[in-house]
This record gives sequence, structure tokens and C-alpha cells, in this order.
Amino acid sequence: MSTKIIQLEARADHSDLNLAKGEPYYPATSADAVKGLDKVVDGKVVKYDPATETADGLMSSVDKKKLNKLKEEPLDGLKLKAPNGMIYILSVTNDGEIKLVKEDDHQT
Repeated sequence: MSTKIIQLEARADHSDLNLAKGEPYYPATSADAVKGLDKVVDGKVVKYDPATETADGLMSSVDKKKLNKLKEEPLDGLKLKAPNGMIYILSVTNDGEIKLVKEDDHQT
């Protein structure tokens, strides 16, 4: 689809539009304003449903699963994985001390 840009010229002063007589301007419009164009545009617009963990939408279902795993802050603990595969939980005590425990030893 091609785009046609049309320049118009103000026939009189229009202070409410910030236009002076003879000043060029470019009108803005939409598909709704041109008869029949909405049907042409509607057929070319890709429509997306919301993504779920099982169906793609505006994002992939894989990314949706990852997003759903994120927790809101503040976090109670942060899981970290060591190079050997061991999982540790980093947290803070009521006294503000940093605490690191193996996931197996963590009390919930």
C-alpha cells in the first residue's frame, strides 16, 4: 500500500489551529475517514490475542512462561546457581545481615 501526502494551504488566519493565511499544513486522517478504506486496512492488520503459557500472542508462549516466573519486588530470597549446579538462596535477616544457604537446607 502506498502513502500519499497532501499539502494544503490555510485560506484564512486560524489562531485556534496556529495557522496563518497562506501557511502550508498537512491534514491528519484515519482509515475510518475514507469510505471503504477500513475494509482494505482491516484485512491487512495482524490481530493478536493475549499470550498465555500455552498459546502465542503478542509474545511467545515460552516468553510468557518466563515472565510468569518473575516475582514482584521486594524478594524474600534470590536463588543463585553455582557452576557445579548447586542452588543457593541469598536473603537478608531481620538484623540486615546477608544470609546464604543451600536450597536443600532452606526452611520455608
